[in-house]
Amino acid sequence: MWVKIHINRGGQSLGTFEPDDVRAGYRDGKFLAADLAWRDGMAEWRPLGDVIDEIAPGSSEGAPPLAPALKQDGPAWERRDQLGFLKALLETIRAVLLEPSATFSSMRPFGGFWGPLMFALIVGMVGVVASVFYQVAWTSLGMLPQGDKEAAAATAILGSGFAMIIVVVFMPVLLTAGMFISSGLVHLSLMIVGGARKPFESTFRVVCYAGGATAVLQLLPIVGAWVASIWALVAEIIGLAEVHGIGKGKATIAVLLPLIVCCGFVMLLVVAVIGLGLAGAAAATSGAVAPGPGTP
Repeated sequence: MWVKIHINRGGQSLGTFEPDDVRAGYRDGKFLAADLAWRDGMAEWRPLGDVIDEIAPGSSEGAPPLAPALKQDGPAWERRDQLGFLKALLETIRAVLLEPSATFSSMRPFGGFWGPLMFALIVGMVGVVASVFYQVAWTSLGMLPQGDKEAAAATAILGSGFAMIIVVVFMPVLLTAGMFISSGLVHLSLMIVGGARKPFESTFRVVCYAGGATAVLQLLPIVGAWVASIWALVAEIIGLAEVHGIGKGKATIAVLLPLIVCCGFVMLLVVAVIGLGLAGAAAATSGAVAPGPGTP
């Protein structure tokens, strides 16, 4: 019987595993070379990359080497402890925007939720603040119609310190919820089209890096929001294709399917509301022209 192998990352236990599971997880990126490993008979915990062949040998002499897993160091943000916060942030933005295929092909499909989410929140907040600033600026300069008193009041609120407090406090919560919901919908779509070859965590990491990096494009005046939205979809499609190992056709369907369903639902809702309005108007009209009592 195989001896159980204990895996630890960052001071937290990842569990105990069979050697074959450890080898497969290491090859797929679930376990990292820097993770600490221990089993009965070892004097101390050691980096998994140093002892993988000793504690989890291949099932046959022709087993493929595990070196490729060592190259999956992912976006620079995954190495922010070594590179520094700002350098890792800017390099990840650049890489996702300009080299999405190479970036996502080297990204580990596993590695946790918090790191990618934190990246998406930081850059996403920059985009949100830019959108609020431009809305206030264009309206103040008369470049957007201000409308009636309600519109003027809304603009005044956006430009107040109160609005900034609301943005800082509540937007991270909304962005976090949005990342989990959108990732869940995309992963469900991947399952429908038969493209979910990695777990939800992998899809979530792609959505966070794609949506986070492209949010910086909202700094562009006027067209920023549109450019950011379009390029986020492109980066997400490329990322899903690379991480899940599927064609870009399936990845495209998985990304667009939730949007199509949502748009279809909204259109049905609009049609239903219009239909109810027309029916109500017809009923009112027929009631108005109906003959009253005693009419010959």
